[in-house]
Amino acid sequence: MGAVTGYLLGRNLAFRHAPSLANGLMRLTNVTGRGGDAEGDAALDYFEGVVEDYERIAAHSGVCESDGHALFKGRTVLELGPGNTRAVAMLARQRGALSVDGYDAFDLQTRDPSRLRALYEALLTRAGDDPSRVDALLAGGRVHRDAASLKATGRRYDLVISRAVLEHVRDLTALHRELRDLTTDDAVLIHKVDMRSHGFEWDHELDFLLFPEKLYRSLTTHIGEPNRVRAHGYLDVAQQYGFTPVHVSATRRISPERVSTLRASLAEPYRSLSPEELSVLGIWLVLVREGHPLARAARAIELESIPAAPSGMAPF
Repeated sequence: MGAVTGYLLGRNLAFRHAPSLANGLMRLTNVTGRGGDAEGDAALDYFEGVVEDYERIAAHSGVCESDGHALFKGRTVLELGPGNTRAVAMLARQRGALSVDGYDAFDLQTRDPSRLRALYEALLTRAGDDPSRVDALLAGGRVHRDAASLKATGRRYDLVISRAVLEHVRDLTALHRELRDLTTDDAVLIHKVDMRSHGFEWDHELDFLLFPEKLYRSLTTHIGEPNRVRAHGYLDVAQQYGFTPVHVSATRRISPERVSTLRASLAEPYRSLSPEELSVLGIWLVLVREGHPLARAARAIELESIPAAPSGMAPF
């Protein structure tokens, strides 16, 4: 644990005292914000898979028709944590979104325009579209670094999407308060949340829950390490701000029996959680605001019995 603590401390100090330098280093080392850095056809597969996953889960949860592109058509979209490209934004526009803005506290956008253009043109070509449309599809949208900048646009979004982002948000209450102000009354929000340890697991899947909360917080005040919120926490904060869950499914689990063998070593409050809750290491979460037709028909969700995510979805 000592090596991990030292790593977190050093990274946290860098982002606290030299955020521009730290962000620049992340760009230089090609940190994507989206997991492994795929190139070539693998990158095309990845970004296509991200957008298709949103469409599949939307159809599965009933928030749009089963027609593949119905999710984005005619919508004003906000993508949380777009990372180092605007590929998802471009593909959403290509599928009929009116506009797509991004919201990302970390400045990871690749500074090499030729590399981005090659990716974007290849994605459009694969989709059977004209690659010269890149600029037109990306026009009118931008990545914002704070809520004030987003609010200044005057837009209200009827679709919010994120993939492996919410687990890095330090203040989920503040984010949901902002989303309440930024979304329409019938908005749909689709999140894929990865609740694993994200790279400093050294013995088992729940290692990062060994740190006492105060220590972990002190080591991660300025960096995007996982917030360690478990599934119930995402449901609770969403409902507090008027977002109704209409679909929750598990993307990854370990067995409750395995959790039971590890739980005694965990720090509080995790030691007191049930093995069933601790076993869920990732979720799809589909939410709607009160003006959406599904809000009135939604039933309470019991995490202990949530189903596995639909088959055919891309891994994180």
